[in-house]
Amino acid sequence: MIKTVLKVVVIILIIVPNVLNAQKNLITKAGFISFYSQTPAEDVEAKNAQVFSSINLQTGVVSFAVLIKGFVFENALMQKHFNEPDYMHSDKFPKATFKGKIKNFSAIPQNKNVEFPIEVEGRLEIHGVAKNIIQKGFIKFENNKITLQSKFNLKPKDFNISVPEEISQELLITVECKF
Repeated sequence: MIKTVLKVVVIILIIVPNVLNAQKNLITKAGFISFYSQTPAEDVEAKNAQVFSSINLQTGVVSFAVLIKGFVFENALMQKHFNEPDYMHSDKFPKATFKGKIKNFSAIPQNKNVEFPIEVEGRLEIHGVAKNIIQKGFIKFENNKITLQSKFNLKPKDFNISVPEEISQELLITVECKF
């Protein structure tokens, strides 16, 4: 049986003004997502720099949206197949989104250069299918930047995404987010 692990990395940095609490909503359009899958036939890698993200520093609400057609592959044929109806069907489902809230956000001191464990609860929508998820992660306020990191373990079949049958049981998607 073919075993494939697909890793997706989302990197979103928000540059923060001098006083963190002076801003309620921080927004960036400079996010980055990549994924990598190692298969016996060929490795698959794609990168996407079309990511919009925000965090509310009073409530702990975080969100991001990514354009599916924004994923760029080295192999043009892979990119074509990725966007076709048999896989991501990016004409019908042009973006993936997440909106959630960091639990106990008010207890996190925003003026210390320390990484704090967090739990994020929210709704992830991919391929027209929305799922409630809860994920653990970390947040750090340092050098006028906020870093939020979490891993999402997802199964394509849970989002009605078709993958070849021989790898469908083994496919794992991991997402890391940095705001």
